[in-house]
Amino acid sequence: MLGTMQILVLKNYLYRIKAKLRGIPFPAAVNGALKARQLRAGLQKLATHYKKQAEKSSFRYQEQVVIDEFRRRQLNLDQHPKEPGDLRIFWVGANRDQDESGFLQALRRIATVIEFHNWKGSYGQWYWDSLGRVQVYDPTIIALNDRALKSQLETALKNGSVDLLMGQMWANYISKEALAWVRGRGIPVLNISMDDRLPDNWGRAQGGVRLGAIGLASVTDLVLTTSSETCAWYGAEDCPAIFWPLASDPAVFCPSENSERNIDVLFVGNKYGVREGIIRELSKRGVNVECYGAGWTNGPATAEQSAALFKRARIILGVGTVGHCKDVFTMKLRDFDAPMSGALYLTHRCADLIQLYQEGCEIECYATPEEAAHKIHHYLAHPIDLLRVAAAGHAKALSRDTWAGRLEETFSRLGLIDASAHVTASSTDALGQDKQLGAS
Repeated sequence: MLGTMQILVLKNYLYRIKAKLRGIPFPAAVNGALKARQLRAGLQKLATHYKKQAEKSSFRYQEQVVIDEFRRRQLNLDQHPKEPGDLRIFWVGANRDQDESGFLQALRRIATVIEFHNWKGSYGQWYWDSLGRVQVYDPTIIALNDRALKSQLETALKNGSVDLLMGQMWANYISKEALAWVRGRGIPVLNISMDDRLPDNWGRAQGGVRLGAIGLASVTDLVLTTSSETCAWYGAEDCPAIFWPLASDPAVFCPSENSERNIDVLFVGNKYGVREGIIRELSKRGVNVECYGAGWTNGPATAEQSAALFKRARIILGVGTVGHCKDVFTMKLRDFDAPMSGALYLTHRCADLIQLYQEGCEIECYATPEEAAHKIHHYLAHPIDLLRVAAAGHAKALSRDTWAGRLEETFSRLGLIDASAHVTASSTDALGQDKQLGAS
């Protein structure tokens, strides 16, 4: 029988072996292919399961019903719309560079924001075990986050009311019991879910604990999901959800007259999944892509550095794939930051994204590295065409996809604020015009 210390040593040894194997081309390729096959099969299984569940219960998803139900619960709590700026939000973040790339700046303009810090005092939730490894599920980590959340929320409540707890949370790191405690104090919970096309986020840990955002469904008042089809999946599990495209902040990602566009093609994102292969294939076809992120030669870029790089790029490359799959896509923050920056944006044909931006007019899309290389060569050789598409994408992002506009529209629809005759200062300053909200 192995002792606790022996088990930890063995786990660490296996972890190191797996990390080394990922750096060897053939084992890495085999691993990637197996993971892609597993992900596609998992998504198909989920889609079939929820279709059958909806048919069995005669469930039909309707977004307005979800909105109306949220507003009804607000009234039952005797909570009424506030003026923009009077809202107090407790924010539970996941990644500072992600959140500080425009989202938090806009949220602070609309509300007083109290930020969650983990037990170490740093931003966001804690994910690491005693050996510094990110864990998929560890009750010890959950307990650390729960204690920090309760303590900080109690302190916040001593300084005034809290109108909303909002975050990007998974049952892997925050417990249902902690969020039930929050709701027990009359505070509604909004959860942003950006990874709903990862089947693991709909799975269970050992012992049957449900993971992902769905694992917190019973104590969540509304999920804001970036994957349109999963609204119905959440609904089939009695969890209210609405489709929530991401956005960008024109105060952060904006064209600059002082920045020369001296980067022909830029990619900002970590090196994993199919990304390395796409960059390699583009290089073979004469396209040099400057890459920033963990794993690339240039290393990671902070939110501030990413914004500065975007201002210098003529073409920003997007990779919309999920994990190791070449044919499963999801929306990314750069889908909005890139057009907002005034560069031409070239990315995969994600079904959700091309409902928002018109291919060939406002953004460009590709299915293969060959198609991407062909379009890159065309636009670099035809700068007037490049500027035309980039300008149209920028105009669309500016008029509809600002974080200030997205947040104000969402809070207004939910009855959290009264924005009927209000234009945020950020919208006026950054846009010079009234916001246009809603679908394109």
